[in-house]
Order: sequence, then structure tokens, then C-alpha cells
Amino acid sequence: MSHDIEHALAAAQKKLMAGQLDDAASLLHGILASVPDHSEALSGLGYIAAEQGDHARAAEFLIQASAHMSMSFEQLNFAAQVCQLAQRHRDAIALFERCLARFPDHAASLHGVAMALIQLGELQRALEILVHLCKIQPQSAEAHYNRGSLLGKLERYEDELDAYRQAIALKPRFVRAYVNLGVALRDLRRFDEALLQFKKALSLDPNDVGARTNRAQTNLLLGEFEHGWREYEWRWRDGTGSHGFPQSTLWTGGQPIRDRTILVHHEQGFGDTLQFVRFVDRLSAAGARVVLRVQDALLPLLKNYRGAAEVIGETGEVPHFDYHIPTLSLPFALKVRAPDLAVTSPYVHADDALVRQWDDLFAASARRRKVGIVWSGSRTHVNDHNRSISLEQLTPLLDADADFFALQQDVRDSDRTCLAQLKQRAVLRDVSAQLTTFAETAALIARLDLVISVDTAVAHLAGALGKPVWIAVPFMPDWR
Repeated sequence: MSHDIEHALAAAQKKLMAGQLDDAASLLHGILASVPDHSEALSGLGYIAAEQGDHARAAEFLIQASAHMSMSFEQLNFAAQVCQLAQRHRDAIALFERCLARFPDHAASLHGVAMALIQLGELQRALEILVHLCKIQPQSAEAHYNRGSLLGKLERYEDELDAYRQAIALKPRFVRAYVNLGVALRDLRRFDEALLQFKKALSLDPNDVGARTNRAQTNLLLGEFEHGWREYEWRWRDGTGSHGFPQSTLWTGGQPIRDRTILVHHEQGFGDTLQFVRFVDRLSAAGARVVLRVQDALLPLLKNYRGAAEVIGETGEVPHFDYHIPTLSLPFALKVRAPDLAVTSPYVHADDALVRQWDDLFAASARRRKVGIVWSGSRTHVNDHNRSISLEQLTPLLDADADFFALQQDVRDSDRTCLAQLKQRAVLRDVSAQLTTFAETAALIARLDLVISVDTAVAHLAGALGKPVWIAVPFMPDWR
């Protein structure tokens, strides 16, 4: 190593120790200018980028460094963790495995490999590692807890319950384990036992958001609306979402709203907006001027919504308001109970001009029942594997004496062959190319007699339009 590089490294180390990260980085980049694969400079830049929160750059530097130097065990472990933070899971596994080559039973490295494999969808390999980890660390509550979480993903629910119970036996104040045990019991429809676990979690930590929101969803599922709506307000405290409006102007049901402007803003999915927009009418009936903000995709459909004085999209300018409320908080603020949920007439209406566009399609099938079908929802939905089904599973239905229309916009590759065969046999009409907006879909549904759908936004759209809907729900349905 030349004297100049040694001097630059020493100077960079001094800057690092003094917290002068940018200056240290400049010196290290100077070294790379003359020696592009200088491992210590690469390693130093990786450390600096990690300190600055730029995990993608940090991972790049550290991976390059690991290829050119014999890293210490601690350096390898640090580099592997940075790769995980950068979502470079295969690189993380390679680095953790270098750690394990030196210490085969190093718990943190085994855990790191398992978590990376889970992210890559290699669940069986991850489970083998977690089972091994529980054998070498039988007293680790965390290891049993992580094994339980993975068993749940694999739908091995009884084994999942056992793993959480082992974790709790080792660590009786393990709040997350009680919550997950409750969720697993709920997935098995053992509701009383599930509620008991959430209660135990809250006796240990009354402010645990997971216990509060899961108890809320369980109560809502059971129709215990008073408790459910109240605790469902905890969803804003888990750090994963924000409505972006001041808490001070949140309408909670107690403040007078006559002659006041109240902004009702969407949250979560399209189906949620379509399902909960019905409660907006009660605000205008109470004398409020309602500004309704919906997702841009729903704006053409809801732009003339009867309960709102003004409807804006998510990218539109928000006018002055006195109070605001998220859509799914309306039932809590309005104290909605089971008898209030009945809807006697459609509350969303299709555009007449768009409805008439389907005249030619329906001219030939005036006498037969007309049925729309939807067999899969959003691929990115957390519960997609439980909600969506294959088109092939619905094919026996198509033998009925009716005209069937595919309302499915996003057709998966696995369904294309089946769809082509059904179209060729003229038992299913695919009109999805014309359903480019919710307003277009609403216009077609207005002409149908029935919609059969998995749990997705089209089901809520059909219900809002006053059409009969048959919904195929998972064994453990969403509370909505």
C-alpha cells in the first residue's frame, strides 16, 4: 500500500471518528479513484452510507468490499444486515453463510438467513433453519415466535399455535406472541379464545396497537360494533399509515356540524370507499356541507354523489374545511349499529349515457338472466392467495341457463387458456377490454341481474348499485 493511500485512510478514519462523514467519504472516494477495488475504502464508504440511511448504496459498497477482502466475522454480519435492509436478500444469505462457515450455530446469522429466505418465498428452507435454531436455542422465546409466524404462512395452524404457546411459556410477558396466538385462533374461527388472547396482551400493555386493532377486527366480524368501531380507531397508531390531516380538526361525532364544512377522505382500497360512502348522506342530513375526497379512479363514478356538495380526487386541491374524517371512521363517529347497516335502495348510480352503450350487447339476450363474474382481485393484496380463485374453479357454474360476462380486468396468465376456451365455446363473454374505468364497469353491472364475485371492489360496486351479489369469501373472511 502506498504511503499516500495509507495517509488518506488514516485521515478518513479520523474524520469518521469525529462524525464528519462527508469529509471521510471524500477521502475514501479519492482512494477509489486510483485503486477502484480498494477493499478498505469500499468498506468504509459502505459504513458511511449505512450511517446516513442509504442502505442501497451501503450494500453495493459492502458487497464489493466482501469480494476483495477477508472480512472479520463482525464485518460480514454487518454487511449481511445492511443487504437485508436494502432488500438484497440473496446477497444477505451469501454473507450470513460466510458467517456460518466460521460459527455454524451462530443464532443471529441463522435467523438472518431464515428471514431472507422468507422474503424470497422459500418458506420450507426457512422453516428448516428455524426448527434447527429452536433445537440449539430451546430457551429462545423469539425463535419459537418466529417459527410460529412462518408456520402460519404455511397454513399449519395447529403447529403455529403450539409454537406461540412455547414462546409464551418461556416469556410470559411476550405481548406479540399473545397477539399472534389470538390472530391464529381467529383464523381457525375460535373467536372466544382469540379475544381472550388479545385481552391478555392488553393486560400487559394497554397501548399495544396490534392487540387493539386485531380485537377491533374480531369484534366487527362478530357484529359487536360498539366495541369494534371504537378500537378500530387505533389503526392510525401503528405507524403504517397517516391520514395527513390535523388531529385537532378530526370529527369524532361530538362536535356540532350544522352549517360546517366537513371533509370526508378515502382510505385503504376502492372497495372500502364504495362500501362506506353510504354513511356520507347522514352528515348532509345533519346540516353539514360535505366535501368528499375519493381515489382518482373512482372520481368519474362518484363525481355527482348525492350526499356531497363537492367531490374531489386524491390529487385535487383540498378546499377549506372545519372538520375532517376518514371514510372508515364514519361508523364510529355516527355510532352505527347492526340495524343501521340495511340499505333500502342503491346509493351509487351508473351514468345513463354509459349504460346505453351496452344496448347492442344485450339486444340478443333479452330473455336469459345476465350474470357478471369476477374470480380474482388485486395481486398485491396481502390476502390474495385466500381471496382469489382460478377461472377453472368457476367453470361448472357456466352450465347454468344464463348469459355470463367476465368483469375481470386483470386476467392472470394462468387463467388465459381457460378464458380463451370458454370464449370459443361462447359460454362466457369477455368484455374486460371495455371496462377501463369504474364508471364503465358500473354501467355494465346496471344491465345485469346478478354479480358473482370473490371479495374485491367489484362486489362492493355491485352492492352499491343495488344489484344482488353472491360473494365467495375465504374460510376466515375479512370483517368487511
